[in-house]
Amino acid sequence: MNKHDIIKKIPQTSSIQYLHIAIGFTGLIVGSIIYLSDRPPESTWFVRKFLYTIGQSIYSTFPDMFGSLDKSMASFLHTFSFTMITGAFIGESKRGCLAAAMIWAVVNVLFEIGQYFDTIAVKLVPDWFEQYELLKTVDDYFIAGCFDFWDIAAIFVGGLFGYLMLKYYK
Repeated sequence: MNKHDIIKKIPQTSSIQYLHIAIGFTGLIVGSIIYLSDRPPESTWFVRKFLYTIGQSIYSTFPDMFGSLDKSMASFLHTFSFTMITGAFIGESKRGCLAAAMIWAVVNVLFEIGQYFDTIAVKLVPDWFEQYELLKTVDDYFIAGCFDFWDIAAIFVGGLFGYLMLKYYK
């Protein structure tokens, strides 16, 4: 087997896949701006942990940039963005596009429901999560979070938009 045979076996990625990834990360960046500008820095783990000083100055300096949209826009963006990123890798078929959207919609809805049933959700969080910085605050998310039906609606709309974009722009 020569080097040309090896290169032929490497899956080729298209510019569309990179576009899906770029759109997904752009959505996550917009979501980060929501957390920095419209929410107190101590209310979001990522901002509190890594961007507290920046979040404090942006939150106290700028007006509420997204208005009433910021309440559920983050739920929309999480689902949409992760659908786009995942779909770039598994969305070569309609079934793959649908799977990416459904997986992230279900994950986000479960987290939202976990905020309503916080005592049950906290008991379901494995003890080994405490070993990892990123995971050890999952129980805080359930306790401090606020369940909202509009977030669930935004999650489904985010999954639908992600699915449609993946399906029609592949």
